[in-house]
Amino acid sequence: MIKGLLSLLLGLLCFQTVRATPDTLLVYLKNSGQVVNNKDSADYFRFIMSPDTSVNKNLFRVYDFYFNGKPKMVATSLTGTRYLTLDGTSISYFPNGKRKSSIEYSNGRLSGNITNYYPNGEIYTILKIDKYDGAQLIEARDSTGKLLVTNGTGHLIVFDEDFKKVKEEGDIKKNKKDGEWRGMISDTANYVCTFRKDVLISGISYLKSGKQYKFKQFEVKPMYDGGMDNLFVFLKKNIQYPEFAKQHNITSIVRVSFIIETNGAITNVQLASGDVPCLNEEALRVIRMMPMWTPEMQYGIPTRVRYIIPVNFYNYTDKSNY
Repeated sequence: MIKGLLSLLLGLLCFQTVRATPDTLLVYLKNSGQVVNNKDSADYFRFIMSPDTSVNKNLFRVYDFYFNGKPKMVATSLTGTRYLTLDGTSISYFPNGKRKSSIEYSNGRLSGNITNYYPNGEIYTILKIDKYDGAQLIEARDSTGKLLVTNGTGHLIVFDEDFKKVKEEGDIKKNKKDGEWRGMISDTANYVCTFRKDVLISGISYLKSGKQYKFKQFEVKPMYDGGMDNLFVFLKKNIQYPEFAKQHNITSIVRVSFIIETNGAITNVQLASGDVPCLNEEALRVIRMMPMWTPEMQYGIPTRVRYIIPVNFYNYTDKSNY
């Protein structure tokens, strides 16, 4: 049946249209799930068919295809629009045509079991969905079929999306990380850390350059010295409300973006959004005056990030309390 549908779909694709026929819908999508308007900017396409009344009059049939002609997903949905409410079994496939996962849905929510597979067809993991405890790992295997985890206890290996690299691995007990875990941060860094009942105790990151960083949190957000309250005080004291805006009783929110460098310095200050030129310039001027921040930390490693601050000029019209 899928081969017949594919022939029909390839013919429909030539017309660059979203609406295929009165009882079908053709949708182009990115891998992120974002809907796009044409196949040239899409990663795959979706064909939604009216319910098969001989099977279930309420469920639309959904078929996703890679552009190489292989199926990407087969599912059923309570809705026949580009925004699906999955219901029943959803089966996804790798680009090589092998099954990737089998997932049960009920009214758009995960239910039952989730079975994931290796690209060679062997079972990777089986998870059970519990409405109170979420997804619980029942078993995990290696690519040869050897059992690694049983009833949430054993040694778990977590791969990237394409099963080309190991993202992290370590022991779990009753579905909680416990003991030493090793993982990959990037092509130039990895880490070793210790867990106790899913709580991170400590960790060390290793860069290829030889540098090491200790951490007790995987991620620490950047912070202005003294926190957001102190940042508000800094803005209040330094903003000079433009005379033109005062005379015309103009208030606005200006959003300013900037880079927080690995040493905490503020660079690349830019206007993210703002409708009043004089307020925009004042917001940019004051943000450029900011002292250094504490940088973001990823696995203990200082990380360069972009940050956005909204400057609400309504708050800065009266400095009588400062």
